[in-house]
Amino acid sequence: MELLWWHWIVLALVLVGIEMLTPTFFLMWFGLGALLTGLLVTFVPLGFAAQLLIWAVTSLIMTFVWLKYFKNPDRTRVGQAKEGVLGSTGLVSKAITDLGQGEILFQRPVLGADRWPAIADAPIPAGVKARVVDVLGQTLKIEQL
Repeated sequence: MELLWWHWIVLALVLVGIEMLTPTFFLMWFGLGALLTGLLVTFVPLGFAAQLLIWAVTSLIMTFVWLKYFKNPDRTRVGQAKEGVLGSTGLVSKAITDLGQGEILFQRPVLGADRWPAIADAPIPAGVKARVVDVLGQTLKIEQL
């Protein structure tokens, strides 16, 4: 069995097309490996085993680079930036009562969102400015300015 250059291009298009239907962002690298193999086979005639080896190596290298350098969860600061939020001011958009939590709205996103559930030691009416004094999980503790 011998694969021609256009077989690899079709395989690349199929893999990238399937990737567009799935949220994994994993088949993309195998599709790009097939594309590179197809481009190489266009200029250099290679046997079937060599083509498969080139496809496997290029796909694995691109997958490794993606996982190592771009999809590394240690590089994000989400959930670790408590000190960066303390002192931020926002507008109370939902009043905080003695019995319930309210909501604070920031002009710029804080920890990835512009609206956060909020609690306070004392009731705070809606429409006033408040400052973040603590982060308690997914809730911000605030005080009125």
